[in-house]
Amino acid sequence: MKKAFKMIILLILFMVVLLFLGIISTDEGIKRDKILDNSVEFKGYVNDLRTSNNHRFGIIQLKLTESSVNMFNDSLQNGIYPYKIIGDVAEIYTTVPADLDYNDTITVRSKSHEIEFESTKTHSKYISQLHVIEYSGNTDYVKEKTVFE
Repeated sequence: MKKAFKMIILLILFMVVLLFLGIISTDEGIKRDKILDNSVEFKGYVNDLRTSNNHRFGIIQLKLTESSVNMFNDSLQNGIYPYKIIGDVAEIYTTVPADLDYNDTITVRSKSHEIEFESTKTHSKYISQLHVIEYSGNTDYVKEKTVFE
């Protein structure tokens, strides 16, 4: 009986620790993604696609049709912004949808942390979340495969 009571207490303590760690990591993610609360918005059609071997993470290159800025090439101390813009070309660093195709339209709204995908074919429009890229495998992939120097 005493042993079962200790096991229940340890299990409850373990769950509390996991819950606390989850709350802390969520708060850190919210703070990290706050830097995306800027006025950068752009729209364009898919010009090039490159995917890594990490769960379809990759680079989507757009030929811009609309943009609130002519250049966005800021850097971060820990991680990278999920997009770069130079002139009429943009790159988005995110999970590349399997059904994404050339000439599909993508709209990025940084302040609302959204990427909107609109197909030229049969699949419907859908929205994905925009996040700062921190995983070193993904940041290394972007540094290696970007067209921007």
